[in-house]
Amino acid sequence: MPAPTLRVFVDFDSDTAFEINPLILGSATEGILGTNTLGSGTLPIEITDLVTKVSIRRGRNRLTSQFEAGTANVTLYDQTGDWNPTNPASIYYPNLVPLRQIIIYATYNSQDYFLFSGFINTYDTGFRQGNDELSTVTLRCVDGFKLLAGSGITTVTGSGVQTSGARVNAILDEIEWPLSLRNVDTGDSTLQADPGTDRDALQALFNVEQSEFGGIFLDANGKVDFVSRNALIATPAFPVYEFSDQGTDISYTNAVVAFDDTNLINDVTITRLGGTAQNAFDQDSIDKYFLHSGQRSGILVQTDAEALDQAEGILATRKDPEIRIDSIQLNLYDDTNPNKPLAGVDIELLDGVTVTKTTPGSSSVVQSSLVNAIHHDITMSSWMTTLYTTEPLLAGFVLDSDVSGILGEDVLSY
Repeated sequence: MPAPTLRVFVDFDSDTAFEINPLILGSATEGILGTNTLGSGTLPIEITDLVTKVSIRRGRNRLTSQFEAGTANVTLYDQTGDWNPTNPASIYYPNLVPLRQIIIYATYNSQDYFLFSGFINTYDTGFRQGNDELSTVTLRCVDGFKLLAGSGITTVTGSGVQTSGARVNAILDEIEWPLSLRNVDTGDSTLQADPGTDRDALQALFNVEQSEFGGIFLDANGKVDFVSRNALIATPAFPVYEFSDQGTDISYTNAVVAFDDTNLINDVTITRLGGTAQNAFDQDSIDKYFLHSGQRSGILVQTDAEALDQAEGILATRKDPEIRIDSIQLNLYDDTNPNKPLAGVDIELLDGVTVTKTTPGSSSVVQSSLVNAIHHDITMSSWMTTLYTTEPLLAGFVLDSDVSGILGEDVLSY
């Protein structure tokens, strides 16, 4: 089966309004009359034939608890100057301005898979220096986290005591984020009233994320995804893909294996808004590995008891170092297993995966983890996808799981 096919579209509409399921001609999933709609101006323009390379970065550093804005760099040939924002003769003039929408997706086995949805931030021109050089422009793009970070809020309407998922929706309602661009779990924590302080919408959402101990990110389709605490705990137990350097699972290259104190935390302090600091520590771990402390403050849980539950949950999974598989790489031009290119374009942030790495001495490391970041590096003749993985910060007993459903080893989450 051939490799995935890359497609890139730009929408030169005159505003930054969100297009809900925009109509894209020639797309199996985004070109359906009666389902997909025209934008407020012209159709998105396909620029795939001009593309020389694409890099996409989505996710978070495993040392941080919050996702970062996704980015994409799309480099185009520009022999005519059509992508020079200062060229009045350009066929796109005067629409080459910041914050035009861009969509990048892959087609594989007649199915479309979004890789990035966002906005052009900068037109970085590389003008020809001689007759042997080609003029290029790089579209430097960012996802909707930029808009969330630029939307100031104070009062969140209807934000009394409510579930964490309801609070996420209330914050998004405040900035008129479309309902169709949300995937919001109900959540497992009930939060106290919103503090009503001046901050941006992204800060408010991250506060809910930490209070719930869940996850919030922009998916490849541009939707705000809020994943509850117990959903995150259960996800690694039921992986969407399994990778191995041996056998029939999907093969990979360049595994990064680590065994160090990077993720070690043996003294945890959690403080809720209006509450008293709650501390949990493990003296044996401190004696073995020195003090590694972590803290969170200002979370919106209703009781100090739940703050203590959070501290004890972190301590239980981070007080001892464990061998980690931090990342693996997939060559999507490798057709030896059709599931490899499929996995490369289909996997989303916080999906569960299992990675097996054979180590010297007839042993192996098997890690059930979450996808923390996804990087695509694409040229006209290559496509490498790097998956960064991490074990969840909380663990718990998961029914019907061979990994997290072992009596005597796994414990119920709070």
